[in-house]
Amino acid sequence: MVTVLLNRPEEHNALTDPAQMQEFGDFCADMRADHSVRAVILTGAGASFCAGGNVKHMHSRAGMFEGSPYTLRNRYRDGIQRIPLALYELEIPVIAAINGAAIGAGLDLACMCDIRLASETARFAESFVKLGIVPGMAVRGCSLASSACPAPP
Repeated sequence: MVTVLLNRPEEHNALTDPAQMQEFGDFCADMRADHSVRAVILTGAGASFCAGGNVKHMHSRAGMFEGSPYTLRNRYRDGIQRIPLALYELEIPVIAAINGAAIGAGLDLACMCDIRLASETARFAESFVKLGIVPGMAVRGCSLASSACPAPP
């Protein structure tokens, strides 16, 4: 079993840096190649599991959120949307150990895992509509009560 720690507690483990998406995809590829690994546990450092995207950047349209709608679409496709595809390709169970806030893409990430375990301090929210955006990781029809989320398109 391998434990993965989202380790940016000062940013509530937000997923906004393209290097993070690359690292996540590389990790999943390594896990596919290592047949000794039987499961992966995914959790967050600090008080949050994963706060999703950086809301300050979303509001100000800065960082990965600046540019035309077409540029933004490509950034999503080449960035955050690589995570569900990488998880889908894993042939071992992924367990989300939700230790705090799982917000937006962080909740999407938890839903993509095969098993979700939540601490008493876990909180969940899909607040994309408050920002006027659509869910970036394209997890449709997935609920916390569901045992499996739909495969990415």
